[in-house]
Amino acid sequence: MTSSHVIPCLYNSFSFTPDNLNDTMVYYDIHSFNERNKPIQDHTVLSTPMPTMLTMPTMPTMPIPQVDNSDAGLSESESESSGSTLSSGSTLSSGSTLSSSIECKSPIQGFHPDRMAAFIVSPSTPTSDSLLWIAYIIIYGLEKFETIENHYTESNTFKFDLVEVIRKHKTILKANKIRLTGIEESLVHKPFINLETLQAIVLCKNISLCIVQERKYYEIQSGGGAGSGFIIEKIKGKYVLYTCPDKIKSEYLHYIRSNYWLMESISAPIRPMSAYKLQDLVDISTKLGLPVVNIIPGKFGSMGTEKRKTKPELYEAICKCV
Repeated sequence: MTSSHVIPCLYNSFSFTPDNLNDTMVYYDIHSFNERNKPIQDHTVLSTPMPTMLTMPTMPTMPIPQVDNSDAGLSESESESSGSTLSSGSTLSSGSTLSSSIECKSPIQGFHPDRMAAFIVSPSTPTSDSLLWIAYIIIYGLEKFETIENHYTESNTFKFDLVEVIRKHKTILKANKIRLTGIEESLVHKPFINLETLQAIVLCKNISLCIVQERKYYEIQSGGGAGSGFIIEKIKGKYVLYTCPDKIKSEYLHYIRSNYWLMESISAPIRPMSAYKLQDLVDISTKLGLPVVNIIPGKFGSMGTEKRKTKPELYEAICKCV
C-alpha cells in the first residue's frame, strides 16, 4: 500500500467494491463521484534503519625475517661487475671483445636474440666470401684468421685442401644426398661457396652447425654433443658467426627451436603442398611471421571482417618467404 493509501480503480471489480474495503482506506466511487471519508488510523512512516557497517578484525602484523647475506656468494658490487665483462682474449672485427668465462644469468624464457649482437664475428676480406671464411674460422679458429697476410692466396690454398678432405668422405656425402661434383665445382670454379658446400665441409669435418635465416633455420647434426657446435646467421644479406660461451649458445638454440621454422633441407626447404595439412601450413606461417587470415574491408567505412586463408594461399606465401 502506498503512503497516501489510495488505490486507483479504473474498472468495476469484485475485489475493490466498497463492501470489501476496510476502514483504513480512502476511496472514490466512480459511479456517484462522492468521496466517502472514513476515519483513518494514524500511520507513521517508518524509516528503514541504515545497515550497520561491520568492522573487520585487524590482522596481526607478522615480523619480517631477517636474511643473512653473509653466505650470499658475490656482493652487490661484485655481481654488477660480473656477467657482462668481456676479457681481451679474442678481438672481434666489430671492435668488441670476447670472453669464454661469461655466464648467462637470465633464464631461457627471458632470452632475447638481440643479446647475440655482442658475439658477432663478421669476416671482412677483399674476397668477401663470408661463408668460406666462416668455415675457415670454424676449422682453424679466429686467431689464425686474423693473422692472414694474403687473403687471396690463403683462400685458394684453403679451397684445395677442402677438396682433398671432401674426396676422402664420399660415403658421408652420399648419405646426405650431396653430389661430390657440385661441391668441387663450387670450391674450384665459383667465386663464392653456397650453403650446400658449407654443409659438406662441416659434415666431413665432423662439426655441428645451425644456420639461421630470418625466422627459419636448418641444423646440421654432426660431431660432439650440445654446446660444441656453431651458429651462423644471415643478417642484412651477409652471414655472420657467433662466438659465445656454451651457456648463451644453448639458450639461443632453445629460442630458435621454439620460435623459428625448421627447414626440410638446404637445397629444398619445403616439400610439395600435398605433403602438408592445412594446420601444418598455419603453424609454419605463424613461425615465419606470416598472416594466416585475409582482411576484407567493410563497406562505407564499416568494420572489416577476417577470412582464414586457404591452403594454396598459405603455401604460396611460404614459398615466397623461403
